[in-house]
Amino acid sequence: MMSSQQNLKSRFASEKRLMRLSNRIYSLLILAAIVGCGILAYASVFDDFFLSDDFVLVALFSQLGPWGLWVNQQHGQSLFFRPVLSLISFFDYQVWGVNPFGYHLTNFFFHLMNSLGVGLIAFFLAKRLKFQPSYRRILPYLAGFIFLLLPSHTEVVSWISARTDGVATFFGLFSFVFYLAYKHYYQPRFLLLSGLVFLAALLSKESVVTYPGLIIIFELYEYFIKQNNRNRLVARFVIVSLYIWMLIIYFFSRFFKLGELVGGYGEEVHLSFDATRILQNLVIYPTRTFIPPQFELDFTFWLIAFLGLVLLFVLSLAVCWKRRPKFSEVPAILGFLIAAFYILVLPAITVWVSAVDTQGERYLYFASGFASIFLAIILIVILQNLAFILVVSSAILLYFGTSVYDINQNWNTAAKISEDILVSLQEIPKSQVIINSLPDNYHGAYIYRTGLIQGLFLFDESNQFEIEFNRQKINPAFENVKFTTDNIRIVMNHSLVEPSDSIIVNNPEASVYQFQLSHPQASFYAWKKNDLETEDYQVTNLESHQYQLRFTDVSRAEDLVFYSSGKLADKL
Repeated sequence: MMSSQQNLKSRFASEKRLMRLSNRIYSLLILAAIVGCGILAYASVFDDFFLSDDFVLVALFSQLGPWGLWVNQQHGQSLFFRPVLSLISFFDYQVWGVNPFGYHLTNFFFHLMNSLGVGLIAFFLAKRLKFQPSYRRILPYLAGFIFLLLPSHTEVVSWISARTDGVATFFGLFSFVFYLAYKHYYQPRFLLLSGLVFLAALLSKESVVTYPGLIIIFELYEYFIKQNNRNRLVARFVIVSLYIWMLIIYFFSRFFKLGELVGGYGEEVHLSFDATRILQNLVIYPTRTFIPPQFELDFTFWLIAFLGLVLLFVLSLAVCWKRRPKFSEVPAILGFLIAAFYILVLPAITVWVSAVDTQGERYLYFASGFASIFLAIILIVILQNLAFILVVSSAILLYFGTSVYDINQNWNTAAKISEDILVSLQEIPKSQVIINSLPDNYHGAYIYRTGLIQGLFLFDESNQFEIEFNRQKINPAFENVKFTTDNIRIVMNHSLVEPSDSIIVNNPEASVYQFQLSHPQASFYAWKKNDLETEDYQVTNLESHQYQLRFTDVSRAEDLVFYSSGKLADKL
């Protein structure tokens, strides 16, 4: 009798081990499929050349060492306090030098880790739902998969310089993972880890300052909505205070280093509250998270898409009401996720995320993690059938993945043009040039909004244009750093609609040139760095589609260099 019981226990233990092993294999296969799809979506950008600010980033590290990103070359002084990001990027420079492949790998690695972070957050939230076991198991994978392939992520992943948001989001997401682990296991070490990782997020990008709001609304959710009174309000305030203290440490360190609290693009941008723009952003931001840029559609499209999201939310609430108490926990979780999204995009609510191309979509990256969990829960609640969930989510993920692949072709094109311009300029037999215009971006993929001088500094071994690096201390907090040359002038920048876009040139009289963009939807940009009037020339009749260049020093007309179809040439 005793032997029979032992055999049954042994068989039960063996079956349990086999089940655990099969679950692990199942999980590994799903994770492998997710990673494989991510690689397919982004593999085309791994070999892309540097773009715009990428040249600035690498050039600064080559001269300033591990703290190169503390100095913002474009603005002439350091307005950013990002030591953790600087160290991570400097490590890339030490390993890869001027090979962009490794920098792209790092960006993609952080994106994969962020997808894992989203999945872990969904895992802990799923424990608070009364879903059947199969739904709870699939939710983390689905949420992480959605985040991996969202079409609003190409700027962060495909553009090396946008890694700022990828790195800050990595620390932000895992800070929340450790916080949820503390709430689940009640082990203080998880809470301490959460606070320290949050500080690392702040030291990667300042826009994470609203993160404590995430903790506050989750504590309120537990106390009032979930009615979990395990901790009194005082105890919950102690938890929140940890993150407040991290903010205080951060702001003190930032002020000590920079001498001011508001940096970045300045108070005129970050503290400028335009009610119309803010209201539009409240509509565009959540929809732009899920929908790729639409080149020829106006705000009406995004308003309709927003109403569609609202309708999905209302439909899910109706299902939850009908299926209560099974889905009674869902509305509160969905409300938390919506609040989390808007709290995390709050620092960018006064800026601009383009609806027609990829410019600025990096501001949505952190918040999109919670939007991904929101969409995954909505799909499970509305469909309520594992087969339907898999079919519909596969269709959505296929749409997301193909959108990412298509958008990445813009980054491929921009990178090719960036490299061709750098090479073609070095092949021009001149030591002084005046460039009529450089492409600013191609459908939002930046090309040479900045970075040409730094690109030549890195890749032109002959130093054909005599580029110098200057560094001057202003005060204990600031120093000016500049890559300068008197031998290159850039008159204008312009957008590209097609890779073959060119600039039509007319020379009505000696030393006078009229330039017109070949594509009617392209535009000239006169940035602050563009010299429209110098001792050698002046720009007149400037419009979005054309301008006139008149040389006051006739001899300098010989130094004019023309942009056309992705390259520079000294002859028409």
